[in-house]
Amino acid sequence: MSTSRYLLFLTELNRAKDLVGLGQSLGAMTHGRVDSSDLFRAALVQAVSALDSYVHGVVLDKAVDIMLGRAPHSAGNVKIGLPFGAVRDVLTASNIVDRELAARTHIAQRLSLETFQRPDDIARAFSMVGLPKLWSTVWQSSSAVVQKSISLVIQRRNRIVHQCDSDPLNPGSVTPLTDADTLTSLSTIRDAVTAIDQFC
Repeated sequence: MSTSRYLLFLTELNRAKDLVGLGQSLGAMTHGRVDSSDLFRAALVQAVSALDSYVHGVVLDKAVDIMLGRAPHSAGNVKIGLPFGAVRDVLTASNIVDRELAARTHIAQRLSLETFQRPDDIARAFSMVGLPKLWSTVWQSSSAVVQKSISLVIQRRNRIVHQCDSDPLNPGSVTPLTDADTLTSLSTIRDAVTAIDQFC
């Protein structure tokens, strides 16, 4: 059964696919005179944002359920790290709705301090809410391959966002990015989230 966060993820990933389609159409209409690869870059960034948002959402939902006693916490040292004031706000809320709102607000604020894009960060996020050893649990023997594929997408996203996707071998130029490469990256992210969601 899919989580509600998975459906939101698919919506955001479709926005990325739409950007690829727009880039393809623009390239076809202008017969290559307009470089539409920046739309492919935007699509890749959008897809990674969808991944990050999905992880944040699932971890938030699970953490709220654990905090409010609706889900068991696992044995071991699993923690999310809220300040005492946040815990006080949850404990002193006057009714269940206010308690839910306080828990959701404080946990979301805490999670907003981090990104969950790299495989290690994603695994750490899920372990905070009782899903340890995410990669080996979901993929068993092929977990290293999946993690490497995601890492490559994240590295490219970071180069786009932090270095304008500059080509280190050709200063002043951007690293080429095709629609096919972008769609492959989107598929990598979609396949990873689809598999993870079955364990949530």
